[in-house]
Amino acid sequence: MADCYRGDKRATESKQQLRKALFQLLSEKEWGKISVQDLTKVAGIHRTTFYQHYEDKFDLAQQVMDEMFDVMKCAIFAPVQEGDLEKEHAAYVYIFRFYQHLQEHEEEYQILLKRGRELNIHETVRAFFEESFSLGVKGVAGSKPDPHLVPIDMQKQFVISAYVGTAEWWLRTGRPYSPDFMASSMIHLIENQ
Repeated sequence: MADCYRGDKRATESKQQLRKALFQLLSEKEWGKISVQDLTKVAGIHRTTFYQHYEDKFDLAQQVMDEMFDVMKCAIFAPVQEGDLEKEHAAYVYIFRFYQHLQEHEEEYQILLKRGRELNIHETVRAFFEESFSLGVKGVAGSKPDPHLVPIDMQKQFVISAYVGTAEWWLRTGRPYSPDFMASSMIHLIENQ
């Protein structure tokens, strides 16, 4: 049992070292110029250890991004407590948590923005927001989109584009407004369109 735990701990540490190496290298050079050898050298692990966890550098990048968005989803959609609803709109809590999470992990998200086209992260981001849209609609009581006014798929694309574009702008411009201001403003913009 102790050997099993030690093996799990080593695997977790190796993955964390590779994640750090990935972001360090992405901040320094283009994705196409990063090799598995670069990653293992910076992480301080052997190539065989790398291949125990990942097929190639693309698999590493995808797994890291999937994990990041899973963590974000958990942060945003944790159960809402009565005390959290200080604002009049329940969606405020989810939007606030989204911007708060971006702020807390700004360095990694800035690197992903910088290298987004090279890493082809658009599908991962789109899938995250598609799922988040559905979770958000379920989580906000009484906010079911009215498919009779505008088709649901069109509403979804509008909201996703608004959130992705605004979040990118917010990060690229150095977070000129607080997460609270961003959440309140997004609610105001969406409700008044």
